[in-house]
Amino acid sequence: MDFHDPMHHFRRALFLVCLIALAACSGDWFVTSIFGSGGGSPVVPPTPNAFNEVTTAAGLRYPPPQLTIMPIGAGAACGDYDGDGWIDILVLRGRNLPTLLFRNRGNGTFEEVGAKAGLDITGNTCGPCFADIDGDGHLDLVVGGVVDTPFRMYLNLGNGTFKDITAQSKIVLSGLSCGSAFGDYDLDGDLDLFITRWERQHPTRKADEYLWRNNGDLTFTDVSVESQISKTVRVNVLQGDVTFTPNFADVNNDGWPDLLLVADFVSSRIYINKKDGTFEDTTTPNINDDNGMGGAVADYDNDGDLDWFVTSIFDDDPKKWTGNRMYRNKGDGTFEDVTTQAGVREGGWGWACSFSDFNQDGYLDIAHVNGWHADVLPFVLDPSRLYMSNGDGTFTESAEQFGFLDQGQGRGMMCLDYDNDGDLDIFVENLDQPWRLFRNDLEKGNYLIVTLRAPSPNTAAVGARVHISTGGKNQMREIHCGSNYISQDPSNAHFGLGTATVIDSLTVIWPDRTVTVKTNVAVNQRLVITK
Repeated sequence: MDFHDPMHHFRRALFLVCLIALAACSGDWFVTSIFGSGGGSPVVPPTPNAFNEVTTAAGLRYPPPQLTIMPIGAGAACGDYDGDGWIDILVLRGRNLPTLLFRNRGNGTFEEVGAKAGLDITGNTCGPCFADIDGDGHLDLVVGGVVDTPFRMYLNLGNGTFKDITAQSKIVLSGLSCGSAFGDYDLDGDLDLFITRWERQHPTRKADEYLWRNNGDLTFTDVSVESQISKTVRVNVLQGDVTFTPNFADVNNDGWPDLLLVADFVSSRIYINKKDGTFEDTTTPNINDDNGMGGAVADYDNDGDLDWFVTSIFDDDPKKWTGNRMYRNKGDGTFEDVTTQAGVREGGWGWACSFSDFNQDGYLDIAHVNGWHADVLPFVLDPSRLYMSNGDGTFTESAEQFGFLDQGQGRGMMCLDYDNDGDLDIFVENLDQPWRLFRNDLEKGNYLIVTLRAPSPNTAAVGARVHISTGGKNQMREIHCGSNYISQDPSNAHFGLGTATVIDSLTVIWPDRTVTVKTNVAVNQRLVITK
């Protein structure tokens, strides 16, 4: 994909003009069919056993960005920035419109407070991420930038406002930044940062400025070369930098965060933490997604290790694009490609994705958004995908059946319980089109949501694992602060429990390897566990 071809931008502008003209001729039917009505209409009751769009009813309908300069999108982030127990949402809107911060009112609606919070950011922004950088218990924020917009870091002051501390952080990038993920790779207690850099226009730029070690004083040091990640992060030298979606995850079960890096042009990488400040590239030839975009990391088969789902591009002609990938962990940090067996290959032009148990049957499902514009017409109205787990390692695509219908230019996506009813809803961030909030009204089983509280500086216990056992069935979640693709899920653990009425045992393995055990835990609750 060459985003810098002048004809690319001409075709894109022409496509948008045609879309607007068609909307004018077709009236509300077209807008509703393509972008959604905003949901929450008092005239049309919610559809049972389905996702229902509630964007307008939730107070989220604002003008989206227009003519975003790079079609990789802008992005969104979510987290409880004000500490009131309700997940808030931040949406970037590019160079001409200020960033929006939607504070959750706790009644199913949101209040926009971006300017009040000091986050009315403009510019060619991309890939935001909330994380507690200084260990004070409040979620701070990083925001990437493309073309002429620098990377920025904001400190949460704990009073509902943020302060720009980019200069203090000493993070200075010589080019653009796309996505971010946080994890304590050196186990010194604070959260380090990985930044992806998709910028094919600078193929000769040094392979650095990716991994930033947190010094514990609101400053960071570039350790990309020292960590040995720079050796292969640009494995496809002719394409330049094509990194998209990073996630720290302990894939070999040794207690140290490894790094899974989704990248374009058959360049996705696996970096195993060597426990001495360095990483080893252990990528094998079967990690061969053609155009890796988004990534999700979780234990989808409930065997106790972390698997990896990567979105890509699918075409009926395998000589062009061969679709998504499901990489199943063999238990030792090596992976096998089980895409065909799992039934998740055909996802269109995929972007952000997430493992989430939407029907709460105890098996993780997969949602992902997709789309591309006038350059490749089959993907213009590419519908979102919802792969529901069959409980045997296979999935059935069910987006239409369950109402997760979006034919916009999906880029970011977040799975979050915005209304605190125990199930996971879906927020879709579209490129230059309205974002959408889908409330989960599926028929579903029981649930448990676990939030961890740990001493400073890693107050959210990022990297911890939560294991549960119900009637002989085991599940595991690792607490992440990463990226789905220019978007993030909250850093907590959601479990679907099916018909189980009690959790026999719950075990937390904290980042420092200490253990907390609880037994006979009640279902259908939001449980906070403090170390």
